[in-house]
Order: sequence, then structure tokens, then C-alpha cells
Amino acid sequence: MDAWAEGIDKGATLRKQQFLSGVVEQLRTELPEHLVGFHHKSMSHLVKIYYDNERVHYEVWPSSNRFHTEIGLHFEDGPVSTAAYLAYFDQFIVELKHELGPTIELERWTTTWGHLYEILPLGKLTDFQTERTAKRLAQIISLVQPLVDAAAIPPERSAMSEGNERKGPWRRFRRR
Repeated sequence: MDAWAEGIDKGATLRKQQFLSGVVEQLRTELPEHLVGFHHKSMSHLVKIYYDNERVHYEVWPSSNRFHTEIGLHFEDGPVSTAAYLAYFDQFIVELKHELGPTIELERWTTTWGHLYEILPLGKLTDFQTERTAKRLAQIISLVQPLVDAAAIPPERSAMSEGNERKGPWRRFRRR
């Protein structure tokens, strides 16, 4: 059994929103002081943690369908910035794997979406898992966020006004 999976089912089961809220709360105690000023956006199935650009964010996504939790940095700000972030982080992937472990991966998913992430086994969502997930995310953010800042990649879609942002055909179905 690997170190992460050991103790995976310890404690009472939490609802997904309790788990995600707990990760955010615990993360603020785990990060160095200069990184605790993050913003977060909770959804029913995941939480996004970000600093300046919401479209370049850290994510915790426990997927009960896939029996794993994804933790990582997502680049979702458009094709130019995504390509720039992927190229930038590719320069450091050996060092990142050395510091964070061999399970860290850098991947382009689409032209506008990529991520630096790892997949962890998903057991019961417990206080124990909340703490472990927050600690691991804090390790990732502490190492990666200074690189995000140093990359100085300008925002792309996030800088566009709502009226100028290109939307897909589903826009007509959005509530106004």
C-alpha cells in the first residue's frame, strides 16, 4: 500500500462540500503567510483556488466516479496563455517531479486547457483526508505559485469584458 492510500478510510464520512470547505480552511493554515491571500470558488464537485487570474487556478476534484482525487494547477485562460504556461512549466518538469514526486504530470488537454497535476486514490472523504489533501495542495502551491508569478504570462480571456468574450452556441440558453 502506498503512503497516500495508507489510512485513506480513517474517520467519519463527510459530504463532498464539507470536504472541499475543509480543504480550503486547512489550506490557509498550511500555506506560508505570503500565499494565504488566495480566493476560492466552490462548486458542487470541486473547488478552485486562485490568486490574480481565476482562469489560472489550483483545483481539488474528488471524483467518486473515477475513484480518485485530482489536485493541480489548471491553465484555462485561452490558447495563447495555455501554450505559454505549458511551455514555461515544461522547462521545470524534471525539477518539479524531483521536488513533488514522480506522480506530478504536465498535460495539454485542449488548445485552451492544460494542467500540472497529480491523481491520488479516493477513499472516504474524512477529516483525515481533508488534512492530507490540504497539506499536499499547500506543498504544490508553495513550489508552483512563485513560478506562476515569475512566468508573468498576461491574462487572455479573463481580461476580456463579458460583452467581448466569445461564447459557444450555448450562450442563448444562459439565464440573464
